[in-house]
Order: sequence, then C-alpha cells, then structure tokens
Amino acid sequence: MAGLVRSLLEPVTVVAPRPDRSEVERLRYLRSYLFMRTMIGALGVGLPVVLVLGDLALSGRGPGGRTSLSAYYWSGGRDVFVGTLCAVAVFLVTYKVVEANLDNTLSTVAGVAALGVALFPTSRPVGVLDPLTPLQAHLGETAVARAHAGCAVVFIGSLAVLSACFAVREGCRPDRRRAHGSARCSAGFWRTYHLACSGVIVAAVAGLGISVVLGGPAWSPAATEVASIWAFGASWLAKGLELDVLLGTARRPTRRVARHELGGPSSRYGSEGLDAT
Repeated sequence: MAGLVRSLLEPVTVVAPRPDRSEVERLRYLRSYLFMRTMIGALGVGLPVVLVLGDLALSGRGPGGRTSLSAYYWSGGRDVFVGTLCAVAVFLVTYKVVEANLDNTLSTVAGVAALGVALFPTSRPVGVLDPLTPLQAHLGETAVARAHAGCAVVFIGSLAVLSACFAVREGCRPDRRRAHGSARCSAGFWRTYHLACSGVIVAAVAGLGISVVLGGPAWSPAATEVASIWAFGASWLAKGLELDVLLGTARRPTRRVARHELGGPSSRYGSEGLDAT
C-alpha cells in the first residue's frame, strides 16, 4: 500500500523513448493522443472568449458584465460552460489512467474537480431570477456554491502543479535538435515555458487572495479564472501541438546519427513508449 501511494506521488523524470516512424500503427495512436491534448488546450484558451462573445450576442452584456466565469452558468452560455468543463474533466481523468505517478494523480484530481465545478453551480448573481437547480433546492444554494468554490480551488491548484510537472519533465529530456536536424526549441526553453504558465496561475490566485484580504477591487475572480485557464490552455497546447507528428511529417534520423541513438533516450522516436513533448 505504501508503495502504491509513493508511486502515485512520484514525478515523471525518466522520459520513455518514442516509436520509430516506421511503426505506423503506434504513430497513429500517438497522433490521436497529441490531438486530444491539443484540443484540451484549445478548449481552455477558447472557453473565456466563447462565453464572453456568446453572452454579448445573446444578452448584450460586455466583458465586464459577469463577476466570474462561473457566473456564466446563469447565462445563455450555460451549455458551453458545463459541456466544456465536462469534456476537460473526462480527458484529465482518463489520459494518464494506466500510469501510477504524480502526473496521473494530479490530472485525475483536476478532472474530478472540474466535474464538480460544472455540476455544482455558483450562487445566482444579483438580479438573476432563474429557479434553483434541483441540486441547489435539495442541498441549499449556499452549500452548493461552497462546493463549487472548493472544486474550483482544487482544479486551478492542480493545474498549476501539473504545469510545473511538465517543466520538470522537459528539464529531464535530452536536447534532440542537433542529432535530428530539428528546428524545435530546446528543452530548457520548454522548461521555462511551462514554469511560466504555472507561475501565471499562482500569481493570478495570489492576486485574488491579496485583493480579498485588503478589501480592494483591484483583482476580480473573473480575471483570476481567465488568466488561470489561459495559462493552463497554453501549457497543454504546447504539450500537444507537435505538427510534425500530427501531420505525419516527422523526419527520419539521418545516417550521421549513431546507431545507439536510434533506440536510446535521445531519440525523437525511439522503439518504446508514446510519450509526447
């Protein structure tokens, strides 16, 4: 039992080599995997934009019309809000489900929390006369709103730590640019990139906390949520958007590459594993 708990909290530091391009079937699975990660990132980036524009089109309320993204549950964008969060939740729970490591633990926790954010609505905004949901009527509007807030905190916090885990993994990945003639950015760049995404989430949450403590209106829940979701989306887009693999244009290793590199950890598409950037 102790060993299982330890494995669920262990960061990924050894990156498995990838399949050779000749392994067509395995590359198909890899492309599907990368495509799903790209779509999750795109959903994160696009959700605030779609909610704001949709609300503007349906009700005429501009970007400042809602105090938080959660308040869009009580707008014409409810289906988009709930549907997007549910899609993100399902993917986060399932995409690493066969692995026992910290990445899987964090993504599962984040997915369950995202589902809670979607299913436990926040309190109705002032002036909204919509009837309570059956869940609110049964448990009470305040209790459901507290559950929503708790899930939101866990969701955003898990995403921040998960982006930091991406950074750790990139820092452990060998630089393959010279060996394979790739124009890709270095491992150090991607480590810094994912750390910056994690930092944006932490800074956004800290800004909201400071505003609440000081009683000032400088930082709103909406700003915190938008910044966090955009940072999450940017981190996942970078993890999934490998166009050379998605489009099937990945280059074979040149003859100048030593034979032991073809199956070693420095290989872009080694003989084992399907781990992506």
